[in-house]
Amino acid sequence: MVVFVDLDDEDMEPLHVLEARRLATAAALATDALDSSSRELEHMLEKPAIAPAPLVTPAPVPEPTPTFQSAATEAFGCYPIVMSIAEHIDLNTLDSLARTSRQVRQGLLQYRSILLSSTLHCSNEAVPVDPESTFRFRARAGNWYYMEDGRNYNGKSGSCARDLVTECRRCKTVVCRNCAIKPPASNALRERHRRLCQCCTKAPIATFVNHALEPETPLLDDAVRREICRCDVEGVWLCQPCGRSMRGADHDYQRIWKWRAHYGEVLGGLGTGIGEGDRGVICGRETACAGAKERENETDCDAEDAAVTGANLWTATDQVHLDTVRYERTPSPQLGPGYERHEIEGIGGVVKTKLVRMVRVGACVPEWDDEKSHHNILGREVKGIRRSWCGWCYRVIPGEADLDKAGVTMRQL
Repeated sequence: MVVFVDLDDEDMEPLHVLEARRLATAAALATDALDSSSRELEHMLEKPAIAPAPLVTPAPVPEPTPTFQSAATEAFGCYPIVMSIAEHIDLNTLDSLARTSRQVRQGLLQYRSILLSSTLHCSNEAVPVDPESTFRFRARAGNWYYMEDGRNYNGKSGSCARDLVTECRRCKTVVCRNCAIKPPASNALRERHRRLCQCCTKAPIATFVNHALEPETPLLDDAVRREICRCDVEGVWLCQPCGRSMRGADHDYQRIWKWRAHYGEVLGGLGTGIGEGDRGVICGRETACAGAKERENETDCDAEDAAVTGANLWTATDQVHLDTVRYERTPSPQLGPGYERHEIEGIGGVVKTKLVRMVRVGACVPEWDDEKSHHNILGREVKGIRRSWCGWCYRVIPGEADLDKAGVTMRQL
């Protein structure tokens, strides 16, 4: 290395100072390189950090499930209220009631044992089981035509049930599923319709349910909906006495219309009077018809006495006993001539007794020529076009006008 020195420059630092500064600069550069390598070595030799321990959080305390609380749900914790409700429902309804709310269920569980024994009971529960009725019931269980038999079977065919108990749709008698009639065939539903007169067709449905209701009560009101025929939707629920002769009544009503379609108003150029005034088919509501009137009715006393005398004496195996009772009966003064019983001398000098009474007869129903020509009996009622009356449960069947006014269908009622 060559160093040029200007001896004339007095401000220039001495040579040994420059050499010392150069060595200090070189030492500083070497020190920086050593520090960087040492930091890398320390980083390599550094021990790995211990993984942080997971924080253990306490389990959250489960919050209680929110329950619907109101005055109605709190009332189910009151013993008198619960017992009064249980007396009018069966076990199935009680189970459904307990599933509506947690608070209702807790209130019912307090009185579980007493509630199970206090639910609705069948009216035949105290009647002993009749073995003969059991065999008869099993023999006719698969035959719908046993409904045409007018005889009354009051025997109990089996033990009463508790899970399905409700009132008969016609007479309000409480019966269980074992004492009710078996459901009829689906094709028999069309024969339950009865035609109504013009007065009953135009009258508000609320007047059919209860006279205490306002005539303007809508069809969707609970009091009206409960009294509408539901045989085609919910099935038929009738006790044995009410359902015993229902098929016979259907056939009789069909025969009346067939006879009416066969004989017209004119026969041989002369008017028969059929269909005029009160000489037509009466309203399906009969004595409860809105247009019913008092009419004089004549009945043959021989047929009337036989029907009254033998109504409760006829059995399938005791014909001899019936004849004995009939001949040994003491003549009653009421069976002789009087104000209502008139003696009429017939052909051959035979004297007959006629029973004359004033009875309430329903108004005549309208008739249409298209039904007579096509032999389509009660076609408008079967299709639901016109309001009709159910001959099984004795309840009204709404027509299209009634359903359109309420804005619902028959399935939605």
